[in-house]
Amino acid sequence: METIIKEKIKNYIPPAHWDFLLPFYDIGCVLLGFGKNFRWRIIQHLGLCGTERILDAGCGTGTLLTMLKEIHPSVVAVGLDPDEKALQIASHKSHRNNANIILHCSTMDNMPFENNSYDVIVSSLVFHHLQKDNKLVSLKECLRVLRPGGRMLLVDFGPPRPYIVARILSRLFSLFEPIEDGVEGRIPELMLKAGFSKVNEDEKYLYGITIYKGYK
Repeated sequence: METIIKEKIKNYIPPAHWDFLLPFYDIGCVLLGFGKNFRWRIIQHLGLCGTERILDAGCGTGTLLTMLKEIHPSVVAVGLDPDEKALQIASHKSHRNNANIILHCSTMDNMPFENNSYDVIVSSLVFHHLQKDNKLVSLKECLRVLRPGGRMLLVDFGPPRPYIVARILSRLFSLFEPIEDGVEGRIPELMLKAGFSKVNEDEKYLYGITIYKGYK
């Protein structure tokens, strides 16, 4: 496995929001309901045939990519994240599982890839971490590196389900994360504005987490 580290990236929100919580990030995801079943559902929605070149934009500690390689060992799996500490954890997972994942330390709004490089892009629970001004730029970057006919799966907060528990939990998340664009339903609009076509909502999960899909 190759890990490509760029210059030190500043002004980003770490996967666990604070650096000191990073060692507990994977455990926290499981406790919140974002464990193996959640990742399996994302992989199902990717609709892979097993030979694609796929980018996880905001791969964090690499759990989704590691599982994806277990299911589809022939895909070319690439992860990108601005957090070098998270990538170090992802690197250990990749080595431990012989996953052969390529990792890049960079941001979504300035990706070090050529045009039309990937068949599929997935971004899971990352979009709300982006600064407001960078969201549209990041989506345009994703569109740029996708091949014609390629697709992006964006998994993030959407409008919560119409029952009180989901709304309360969504409000609690908003105390720690800037999730307004997602909760207010603006993600499909941003994807369309960036140039994606056939944007649709594939599934809604816990706390209003929504799986959106768009095509180039």
